[in-house]
Amino acid sequence: MIRTNLKIAIRILWKNKLFSLVNILGLSLSMAVGVILFTGLKATYDTDHFHPKLNQLVRILTLESIEGVQTKWATAPFPLANQIESISFVEKTARLRMSGAHNLQTDKGDVPIDIKFTEPSFFDVFGFKILSGNVQSLADNPTAIFLSEKTAKKIFGNTNAVGNTVQIENLGSYTVEGIIQDPPFETHLPIEAIGSIKAAEILEKEGVIGNVSENWENFKSSAIYGRLKSVDDLEQLNATLQTYNRKFDKSSIQFLAQPIENITPRNKDIINDTNAGVDEEGIKVQLILIFTLTLLSAFNYISLSLARAFSRAHEVGIRKTVGAKRAEIMGQFLTESTLVALLALFFTVPCVNILMQNIPDMDMDFSWDPIFILGLVTYAVITGLVAGAFPSWLLSAFQPIQILRKMKNIKLFQGVAIYKVLIVLQFSASIMLMVIFVTLTDYVIKENAKISSTVPPHVLTLDLKGERYEKLQYEISQLSQVETTFATNWYFEPIKMGKSSVTFNDKSLIINHVSIDPKTIETEGIRLTSGQNFPENMPHSIEQYVLVNESAAKLLDPKLENIVGQNLLLDSVYVQVIGVMPNETIGKSIPLVYRYLPSEISALTIKIKPGTELMVTQAIQNLWKNHVPDKTANIQNLEERYSGEGNRERMGFFGGFALIIMIIAGLGILGIASYTTEIRTKELGVRKVLGASNIKLVWTATGKFAVLILIAGLMGVPAGIFGADLLREDMGSQLDLGPINVGIGFGVVAVLGLLTVLSQTIRAGKIEPVKVLKAE
Repeated sequence: MIRTNLKIAIRILWKNKLFSLVNILGLSLSMAVGVILFTGLKATYDTDHFHPKLNQLVRILTLESIEGVQTKWATAPFPLANQIESISFVEKTARLRMSGAHNLQTDKGDVPIDIKFTEPSFFDVFGFKILSGNVQSLADNPTAIFLSEKTAKKIFGNTNAVGNTVQIENLGSYTVEGIIQDPPFETHLPIEAIGSIKAAEILEKEGVIGNVSENWENFKSSAIYGRLKSVDDLEQLNATLQTYNRKFDKSSIQFLAQPIENITPRNKDIINDTNAGVDEEGIKVQLILIFTLTLLSAFNYISLSLARAFSRAHEVGIRKTVGAKRAEIMGQFLTESTLVALLALFFTVPCVNILMQNIPDMDMDFSWDPIFILGLVTYAVITGLVAGAFPSWLLSAFQPIQILRKMKNIKLFQGVAIYKVLIVLQFSASIMLMVIFVTLTDYVIKENAKISSTVPPHVLTLDLKGERYEKLQYEISQLSQVETTFATNWYFEPIKMGKSSVTFNDKSLIINHVSIDPKTIETEGIRLTSGQNFPENMPHSIEQYVLVNESAAKLLDPKLENIVGQNLLLDSVYVQVIGVMPNETIGKSIPLVYRYLPSEISALTIKIKPGTELMVTQAIQNLWKNHVPDKTANIQNLEERYSGEGNRERMGFFGGFALIIMIIAGLGILGIASYTTEIRTKELGVRKVLGASNIKLVWTATGKFAVLILIAGLMGVPAGIFGADLLREDMGSQLDLGPINVGIGFGVVAVLGLLTVLSQTIRAGKIEPVKVLKAE
């Protein structure tokens, strides 16, 4: 039976090539998004599952309490490791020092890599495999470094990297002693480069990096892991950790062991856990998206199948006349829909590749193992069965006497048509995404215009690459072609933002901060909303004052003037707010704290005289070479640097996703419009006999769809406004949700939807009453 159904299905699909192609493309688009989401979910749950004895591995968390407010950190102080090593039921421990991204210098320019410092026991605790080299060199040689496969290939290509010396900015020279195999699954500890913990201790003594090795309070860049002798020892470990609590002047810390397998999905209550993947809410959203896309693609198949109901009905009638049962006919239709879904799978893979190339920050590897292939086939079969269920049930219910007498008197939908609900839902989703897309497009256009009008072309930025700025700034300011200079790590799009924990009046918030030269405000002629600028003689070592922008001030206190002069707890230090900056200063109104942290200042902004860019660039390169001979100068034109590339990527993602939803919705309404026009031919013929014009007939066939799109607008527009409003947290209040942008978003979808409907209902004006009424 299955073989017979398959033969018939192939013949039917081949006979109706256009119908088959439209269905296959529609299913492949929705399945492609579903595959990406499903692969991301699988990667989340597979994270770290390549480590041996996974259920015995733990990470030590730090619970920090400041004035009754407790914060949970994914890191722990290094001195605690010595205490844990002495616990009898702990087999192994491993310390890990996160150093962050540093530039590795190559002949082709700087390559940023993430560097971590650890000890040989790290490779005993975890399942990272060494392709070449001996991890014992991490204990014996402070200049040893191990690179991941991917990093080694990025730097050395196909050349053997082992034995080569690499120069890392601020950290010195290292010799590549080995290569670490790229793990088979995602991990919360992505490895690019591993150095010796002894190297970190040397850098601490030289003052290059902060003291972590012996400091209980400095725990936010160090981690401790352990392997227990048994899973049952976890509760006892947590009880033992309570004996190592520490109290300081203004805070206290205690510790908790977290199983490695519980790190993903991410616990949003844990700070500093950047690679733990999505949280449970994100997973629910992705599952809902997969389910919704499957239903939308299934409805497209349903609508297009019903558009061909009249031609298939005679087939059903004849098969039933010769003795076919309803179950056999349903099996035939389900075989066809499943075959279409499996064929769509071949188009899904290239669609996935195209989508991934256009999704920002998407770096997902597909391992074509049997399990993954089986999962794809299963997903396609389920999609096919869901898509074919309703048409097979509906069409197989026809009785031969009904079909062979007069098919056009039969209505497939009785009462409240379910297709109306689905059309409304489909177009609501399209309208929602289009409103967001239009709003983002408007934002990018206005942002670029603002930058172009505000930033003159004769402004340069010099990346300081971790170097102190004072002396270099003075020498650059002496150049005759230079008008002004100031040091900062922001200018319009922030070059480098950090995150600070801010506590004020029982409010505890995480707010972005940027560091600026105290002279910046005076140099730029910025007028504060209230308060005053930094004092002239700001201390370098102790932070006493901060500025906040209007958005941050409103978060802390609705009345801007009340925040000036107030003390707040910034991370672990009390500082005074002495002024409020206007939001427009950097072109965004995200909450910001302006701090003077000389060690974080990452760039010099240099205003030059028109027409002198080439001359100034050469002079700055010479000065840079005198001060920092082992690093290359990175000088850019400010206007060219901040041209909204990140916003365009985000806009492209939303636009592409909205386009996919619109195509799916358009295919769905296409079939229903075709079917509706077909069953109303008798009515339309009578109307034409009674004198209705062609335009009147077209409107009669189109009007109900116009109403459905308007209803979709009543749902989609508020949803789009809500979604765009959520983006304000990242992009600021300049995101315009006014009637023009909202109207454009709704209008684009409505016009495209009506054009799709008109492509079918235009036939109403061409109806010839003699042909459609001759059998009446």
